[in-house]
Amino acid sequence: MPDVDALLVVEEVAKSFGGVHAVDGASFRVPRGSLTGMIGPNGAGKSTVLSMIAGAVAPDRGSIRLDGQEIAGLPSPKTARRGVIRTFQNASVFPHMTVLENLLLGVPPWSGETVAAALFRRHRWHREEAQQVSQARNLLERLGISGMADTFAGQLSGGQKRLVEIGRAMMSRPKLLLLDEPMAGVSRTLAPVIEALIADLRNEGMTVVLIEHELALVERLCSPVVVLAQGRVLMQGEMQEARANPEVRKAYLVG
Repeated sequence: MPDVDALLVVEEVAKSFGGVHAVDGASFRVPRGSLTGMIGPNGAGKSTVLSMIAGAVAPDRGSIRLDGQEIAGLPSPKTARRGVIRTFQNASVFPHMTVLENLLLGVPPWSGETVAAALFRRHRWHREEAQQVSQARNLLERLGISGMADTFAGQLSGGQKRLVEIGRAMMSRPKLLLLDEPMAGVSRTLAPVIEALIADLRNEGMTVVLIEHELALVERLCSPVVVLAQGRVLMQGEMQEARANPEVRKAYLVG
């Protein structure tokens, strides 16, 4: 029977690199419409878990189900087409393209991207293109960077690049958004802007998994949290429970 309350179900996934167990039988669930935090000390396996969900890394074993469908081992383009979109620890933009062009790269394939549509349905193609450009400009306004639409993305600050990366992900209308340390490299000025944006995504019902080292931020934003250590899940619950858990405290102290 499918778990109707969980969009994502991860069971006993494992991954080794050169004999080192990066992830060793991790299992957890991501409730539909939740902002689920993933925390743990350095080397706990958090980014590897996200890579397996996103299809960048194939698990050695285990199951990853999205909406009841197995996606473990699918390459990242196929997981993206199923609605799984990931951002990275270092903000990923196309530096020699404008901010607007970067956002438009997040749009799912248009009907005009087929030869037949380009030849025989040009009016529809141009209409869709205009709609997507309008959507991207509205999103830039929401992100507070509308004045940078024609700026090359490589000229932006770290925090601005992060906003562009998240905006590109939002353009794809993901079923599941994976955020890997979205505050990394972000100035104190832009950090509250990005936190507010993530909170808005949660309030709008988007399902998000967030890796973050700042536990106070996780506590403000996330419910539930998944705690990893040495490639295993120590617990899944509320941040208050995690703070009180002796195993969790020991894992952070030992590191």
